[in-house]
Amino acid sequence: REGLPVVIIHPKDAEARGIAEGDAVSVFNDRGRFDGDAMVSDDTIAGVVVSYLGHWANDARKGSSVNAISASRSADLGRAPTYSDNLVEVQKISLG
Repeated sequence: REGLPVVIIHPKDAEARGIAEGDAVSVFNDRGRFDGDAMVSDDTIAGVVVSYLGHWANDARKGSSVNAISASRSADLGRAPTYSDNLVEVQKISLG
């Protein structure tokens, strides 16, 4: 019911990648990928994209959830998870 994840991307980063508000995007790294809808906003800084936890890995685009880009290891401080910061790339995807 919630729809696909939202990926907040700074206008400079969106322009460099040909991404406009509402475009389908893929966020990926060497561990995995997930798809979402772009929200172009200066609510984040250039070079940083933001997405929210809480989506299931069963979206219509056959992607995954934001967890797919995270390492399965624990941090060295208190064995905390390492999912908060990840090096990723974002690209526009065409549907159809």
